[in-house]
Amino acid sequence: MRTIGALFALLALAGCDTPTPPAAPVSTLVAPAAPPRVYTDYNELADLFRQHNDTTYLINFWATWCKPCLEELPLLQELAEEERDAPLRVILVSLDTDTAAIARIPDYLVRQQVGLPNAVLTDERQEWKTALDEHWDGTLPTTFIYRNALRYVYRRNFRTLPDVREAVRPLLGG
Repeated sequence: MRTIGALFALLALAGCDTPTPPAAPVSTLVAPAAPPRVYTDYNELADLFRQHNDTTYLINFWATWCKPCLEELPLLQELAEEERDAPLRVILVSLDTDTAAIARIPDYLVRQQVGLPNAVLTDERQEWKTALDEHWDGTLPTTFIYRNALRYVYRRNFRTLPDVREAVRPLLGG
């Protein structure tokens, strides 16, 4: 009888999932305006997409050479200011790879009065893009909005503040 009990205990333990280590906090991955941290490998930034808490994350991929990207940055800043008391984090990830363009990002954001947390990702491999969204070909701007397992992908630019508000509304509970 003890053998059967031990067998059931072993089977129960074998069926348990190994807990997933917690994701690195967003604050260690991105910082406001001042020189953005540059990541050469997506895996170093991947925890940005693995946050599991009551916060909604809007992660906008952009580049300095992308005119629609530049046009929507002030809208994202305005949304962040409007929703500053809500559990919302608006984060910018530049896909610039040119060293001179990356160096100009802080000044550009300051001139545009965009103080959002940001980072630069120079990993040009395609695998990480399709891992985030199997339909994403790298076109910019692209925005990922998520809270826990609920995720939306916008493979187009936001033209107005109401467009951005409407995108985050379902995840903010309003």
